[in-house]
Amino acid sequence: LLPTTSETCVDWLHFETPQAQFDQAALVLIGKPVRVDGETLIYGYKANVYVLEVETVLKGDPGPAPFRIVSTPVTCSAGVSYPDGDPLGRSQRMLIYAGKQENGWLTQTPAQGAVPFDVGEPLPFRASAPTG
Repeated sequence: LLPTTSETCVDWLHFETPQAQFDQAALVLIGKPVRVDGETLIYGYKANVYVLEVETVLKGDPGPAPFRIVSTPVTCSAGVSYPDGDPLGRSQRMLIYAGKQENGWLTQTPAQGAVPFDVGEPLPFRASAPTG
């Protein structure tokens, strides 16, 4: 039988360095997932939408509160959106790298879009643009 929903297999980009990821992201912030706020479909996979408590914006403009973001699903995973668990499913302080789509923000990649980030930990990239 053929699946009833169309699922797309995405070969996600792997960023070699946090600086490369920061440079490509439309939005980078430090925040903490507060709660799941619904679901949406990304490439035919169910994806969780979260409300985040934003602590610090390092790049871009998240817009007015509350800040909502989609946790990008893995794809290529036999219909399972988060085979290793949803990265935003942990209620902890995180460094969020995000991209913008017409429906709002989503984590940049499933594996690297939401990274645990403890208080006092130095930023793994240079947040200011070089001058000259």
